[in-house]
Amino acid sequence: MLYEFSAGGVLIKDGKILLVKNPSGVWTFPKGIVEQGESGEDAALREVEEETGIKGEILQKIGEIEYFYMREGERIKKKVVYFLMKYKSGEPKASWEVVDAKFFPLEDAKKLVKYKGDKEILKKALSLAPLFPEKL
Repeated sequence: MLYEFSAGGVLIKDGKILLVKNPSGVWTFPKGIVEQGESGEDAALREVEEETGIKGEILQKIGEIEYFYMREGERIKKKVVYFLMKYKSGEPKASWEVVDAKFFPLEDAKKLVKYKGDKEILKKALSLAPLFPEKL
């Protein structure tokens, strides 16, 4: 079995959540593979910017999720660490990796995220967000 380690961010701006639409048409959080020698924090910041054009700043680690998926007939165990981020600069635009990138009001974001892990991460992120009222 192959293993992958990724990092991503739940980025909040003015009470809105940044989501990306993956090639399967599912809205999710920006994330990607942690490269050799790179920290999870650095990978999360890089992936958010690469996928959406948005620069963020990490406030706190949210948590990790694990899941399995298939790629070219091989089962892969993936672990993703997520960080709560605040907006620094940029306008959302899709990259070659994603179909779309947008900020959504909280209630819309709650309805749009479909994956169980994403729902858990969003819930945890929102429980942490009140700790940073002046930053979000």
